[in-house]
Amino acid sequence: MLIEDIASGPGSEPGRAERAEPEDLSSLYETMGTSKQIIHVYEQVTLVAPTDFTVLIHGETGSGKELVANALHHGSARHDRPLVPVDCGSIPATLIESELFGYEKGAFTGAERTKLGKFEVAAGGTLFLDEISNLPLDVQPKLLRALQEKQIWRVGGMQPIAINTRVLAACNQELLGLVHAKKFRGDLYHRLNEFSIEIPPLRERIEDIEHLALRFVAMTNRELHKHVTLSRAALETLLLYPWPGNVRELRNDIRRAVLQARTEILPEHLSLSHAHPGARLPFSDNGVKFDGTISLKQIVHEATADVERKVLLQVLQQTQGNKAKAARLLRVDYKTIHGKIKNYGIGSAPRDEMRLAP
Repeated sequence: MLIEDIASGPGSEPGRAERAEPEDLSSLYETMGTSKQIIHVYEQVTLVAPTDFTVLIHGETGSGKELVANALHHGSARHDRPLVPVDCGSIPATLIESELFGYEKGAFTGAERTKLGKFEVAAGGTLFLDEISNLPLDVQPKLLRALQEKQIWRVGGMQPIAINTRVLAACNQELLGLVHAKKFRGDLYHRLNEFSIEIPPLRERIEDIEHLALRFVAMTNRELHKHVTLSRAALETLLLYPWPGNVRELRNDIRRAVLQARTEILPEHLSLSHAHPGARLPFSDNGVKFDGTISLKQIVHEATADVERKVLLQVLQQTQGNKAKAARLLRVDYKTIHGKIKNYGIGSAPRDEMRLAP
């Protein structure tokens, strides 16, 4: 996609390029990419958005969970009512209950007036509970009761209050693992998980990197009144990086690169250009640094997949996207390489078809 195409696309007006267009679910393609993984996310959003299902959105930090939540809300019959986000990871445990459910005047020292909680603020609309895995254990049964009974009790309140609020939740941890570890209630997990949407990390949808990079270049050019282009060498650097910070990291790095570049972004303008390519894995140049977060089997699997993806990408670049030639060079059959390219989401267009600066 040409930079001009991106600049004239939906959601590209000044001051509006950072968020999805409320009226158009297809804006997910603009803001998240066009890979088969994002098409699947879009299909799931389109399916469940018109319902009142509680949706659990899984994804790593920076992968776009809030964009999906926005699309779910704006694709529902509640789109003309508030979408109220609550970051469960940033509110102190002692305050989260009153933040969600509100409190009555005199409920505690300092409660000089009645305050509505986020459930009531979002009345008729959608409540988005981000980082739900951080919700304290003692508040979890109260949230479960609110979801099941469709009513809440303010802190210090004597009467229940009926609510008509759809709930979306998001987490960057595997909630089922927290359930097994007794750190999250199983009954609440199942109540939240009426429908789930998994957002793949950027490293698993490589073909979105070019689309997003060009989009961020165009956005930053407009912001800074510049006309910087993205070089092939810089694109190749972006494609080989594993993006532990996902789309948010890509956006920030592109913004810095556009600021620094005069006419063209080169690898040296990218702060990641000297980063260790396996940064997301528990490895270093001196060997393994096991941090206990994943199993040995998963470490081996991710390391193998990371190397395989890089080799495939390099050989496809050498062969100008010719899969048959790449298969011969790698001494595998065509069916095998075709399957691996599809699995890794590697775009195999010849380099002379990449619409980038020469």
